[in-house]
Amino acid sequence: MRDPLIGVMAVFGVVALIFLVLFVAFAAYDTMADNDMMDGMWEMMEDMGGMMGDDMGDMMGGGEDTSNAPVARGGMDESVAIRDFAYAPGNLEVPIGANVTWTNYDGAPHTASAHGDEWDTGIMNKGDHATITFDEPEDYSYYCKLHPNMKARIRVR
Repeated sequence: MRDPLIGVMAVFGVVALIFLVLFVAFAAYDTMADNDMMDGMWEMMEDMGGMMGDDMGDMMGGGEDTSNAPVARGGMDESVAIRDFAYAPGNLEVPIGANVTWTNYDGAPHTASAHGDEWDTGIMNKGDHATITFDEPEDYSYYCKLHPNMKARIRVR
């Protein structure tokens, strides 16, 4: 009677060990692959529409509204850093024809997206950057589609 019970327990132990090894292997791979699994999850949530609305953005770090910050006057090639769920500078004035490059320094993915959908950087993961050229005079308010409380403005003159 003891032999069958020991055999069942041994099989159960081997199966549990296999699952544990697979779990550790996937976790290690995800860490070494710069969180590709998490990046895919962010994209999936954005594609599902509505899941990343204002309430979800608030729960997931929210972001900072920098649209009332002082306006930084810039030249033909300007940079905006994304750090700590905020754009810096929060507001920027550039001449017509200027190139503005956003660089994401956060661990979370972000976008810089015009409220009127005139332009969008797409999802930028940590270390990614995207450049938009502004050819027309306009005032743009923009935000992060993944963290809607992240807001800023660009004035093109």
